[in-house]
Amino acid sequence: MIGSKDLSTNSDERWYNSHVDTLLMLIEDRFDDLEEDIDVDGANGQLTLTFSDRSQMVISRQPVQQEIWVAAKSGGFHLKWHTDHWSCAVTGERFSALLNRILGEQAGLKFDVFNPEDGL
Repeated sequence: MIGSKDLSTNSDERWYNSHVDTLLMLIEDRFDDLEEDIDVDGANGQLTLTFSDRSQMVISRQPVQQEIWVAAKSGGFHLKWHTDHWSCAVTGERFSALLNRILGEQAGLKFDVFNPEDGL
């Protein structure tokens, strides 16, 4: 698990940035371990995933809103911190479930790479 903090009552920017850095590294490391043809490029506080069909998914930090945004073929998703995990503001999905679902949709494969214990 990455960490626990209630950002709704404490807007500690250093904690947010450190937490998101750790999260992005975790995601990048998981993709490095996969055999799938997905290229991951991390730069400027975001990850860009490029799939074999050349489509892309972008995971980025939004420090002013203290959110993580995901842009994928299936749409845009805003994630907020809720005490011990990130969840989608619209669907209510935990970040781990959302990532597995939209990765599967975009790559045309079943993904079960991320789990709640990751702090996602």
